Amino acid sequence: MKTLLIIGGGGFLGGSFFDYATKNKKKKKKKKKIIKKKKKGKKFKKIKNKNKKIEFNYIKKNIKKIKKLPECDYIIYAANSSNNKENIDGINNFINIIKKGSKKIKILFTSSGAVYGINNKIKKISENKKIIFKIIDKLNGYKINYAKTKLLMEKKIISLSKLNYKISIARLFTFFGKRILKDKKFAITNLLYSAKNNKRIKIYSNNNVFRSYMSSEDLVEWLLEILLAAGHKYQIFNVGSDKAISIKDLALNICSMVKKKLVFSKNISKTVDFYVPSIEKAKNELNLRIKRDLNLFLKQNCN
Repeated sequence: MKTLLIIGGGGFLGGSFFDYATKNKKKKKKKKKIIKKKKKGKKFKKIKNKNKKIEFNYIKKNIKKIKKLPECDYIIYAANSSNNKENIDGINNFINIIKKGSKKIKILFTSSGAVYGINNKIKKISENKKIIFKIIDKLNGYKINYAKTKLLMEKKIISLSKLNYKISIARLFTFFGKRILKDKKFAITNLLYSAKNNKRIKIYSNNNVFRSYMSSEDLVEWLLEILLAAGHKYQIFNVGSDKAISIKDLALNICSMVKKKLVFSKNISKTVDFYVPSIEKAKNELNLRIKRDLNLFLKQNCN
């Protein structure tokens, strides 16, 4: 039995793992068994991945205060606070703890596509794109410090690879799934909320703002594969969909599903914002693919 420890299991990512692990658990005659081990009244399912079974556990304490980690074979570090100082304190404490443990543990750090900064060209962002702080400074508001903090955390995790720890880094982009619906800071969430609750749907961008959306289920499957591929020579992979859609077209799709009118704000920026990853590296090296469809999710949540 292999054990996966998710640090930061209380957020979107941890919730998505739990949803994936417990999906269809009520169906009869399933070959996969339910682990008879409870965490706050919930059961966790074994997930078979490349013929390896991984048990999902969650740490429930603040990572910056923990003195010892439970024994495990794999770690996904996904802890993320709105307070960037807490993020740095957390990763520093984690590194100090992990140095005292086994070097056989494989570690995946979840970073963000925000580290690339603003992309004003209609061109997919690859892992080879040079990181330039002047471009990061063009991001909006909190995203600037968020991106810089993620970069600093990446460097700290990479330092472990120099000590022969097996490391992978996943730079996450934009996603859809039931956990996203609870967070109103995303365009897709606000559009779906408007579709259900407002007479009209209003957007604040023209056809120059692009996003791409990966299913939370695809996200989990990709992260597991990237984690298993972790080696002494660290690898960075973009994680997201490479199918671009403008916010305008996304809004129009939703409008057509709910039969509502689309309204544009008077204050619309004409600057290109193309936040779409190239995922050729993950496709070619790990044979990863996008399996779930955004339009099906939109239809299900517009009704």
